[in-house]
Amino acid sequence: MHKVFILISTILLAACNFQPPFPGSVAAGGSATPGNQPCSFIWATQPLPELSARVLTAMQAAGLNGLGVTAEAYGENCTDTRTNEVVSFTSMETDFHVTAQVKVLTDQRQLGDLLERILLVLDGFPAGSTPGPQPGYIGVFFQAGDEGVRLWFPVADGVSARDQGLQGAALFERLHK
Repeated sequence: MHKVFILISTILLAACNFQPPFPGSVAAGGSATPGNQPCSFIWATQPLPELSARVLTAMQAAGLNGLGVTAEAYGENCTDTRTNEVVSFTSMETDFHVTAQVKVLTDQRQLGDLLERILLVLDGFPAGSTPGPQPGYIGVFFQAGDEGVRLWFPVADGVSARDQGLQGAALFERLHK
């Protein structure tokens, strides 16, 4: 729902040929674009392979083996209104996607315990140390054979649930909406 609202807002802003209120933006390559660059802003993601590798290494160091981890920056492309070429990308947040192979999907206590261990590792990669100023989202896909259970929640919800002392099945239930 969050991304649908953002997408609709972006389309409306792009239709108005929105000019950025700041003198320049950070380009994907790290250089600033000219302040008068006429942009259409489009929501976009960019893979973060180096961060993905660091998170995977941290998961393995925590004894979490057999996971798949992907980190991506979520933000806006500045697209030149005349040429439709992407001029720059500005990150708003970093989202994490984790795939965990499990034996069964019905043991919510076991899934919650694994989820808590995953979240403890991701705590080591907070907003400010990753691209984008705000906390992003976490997606966890528990897979058993051909079946799976997908969780998608804001980082803040994971922190809040654990701050309330939720563990095991209660943690899983809270974050599996």
